[in-house]
Amino acid sequence: MTFSPVTIRLPKGSRIIFCLGLLALVSTAAIAQLPPRPVIDPAKELAAIKAASLLDSDPKDAEAVRDVCTACHSSSQFLGTPRSSGRWEQVFGQMAQQGARPTEEQIDRIERYFQRNLIVVNVNTSPDEELGPTLQTTPEVTAAITLRRRLQKFTGIADLAGIPGVNRSVLVGLKDRLQF
Repeated sequence: MTFSPVTIRLPKGSRIIFCLGLLALVSTAAIAQLPPRPVIDPAKELAAIKAASLLDSDPKDAEAVRDVCTACHSSSQFLGTPRSSGRWEQVFGQMAQQGARPTEEQIDRIERYFQRNLIVVNVNTSPDEELGPTLQTTPEVTAAITLRRRLQKFTGIADLAGIPGVNRSVLVGLKDRLQF
């Protein structure tokens, strides 16, 4: 038994209509499966983002986070979840795939906000480009930390605070996000 392919010829204009109808049917089914977007109060979101920004005093950073990150979901989905820099990069990539389109300035501000408030770093293993911005240290102080950890691993905040140029109040603010 042999099967031969069946070709259906639609009139010229009806092919477009058929394709558009099929696309609408598929799109409607996909949209029907999506949960409704939450109602987001920009003022409440900004207040929550500012309240969580213990180590970032620039209000424009919080505004950029609100404008971009809460366009589709509440800040409660990310404020309570510190992650490594690499993990946040994955999340940012996913958000870009889903349509987030921040400006270059917003990217810089969001990166600074997350670096200072939501990134977990391991003082003994994180690269300088993560460690310095999170600890809010100069490149020279970050280099001193890197040199010291090669010789002897840090054991805690008191140990890290012994490096000249490290701000102890920043370390206290980071206590839940520092690993040794």
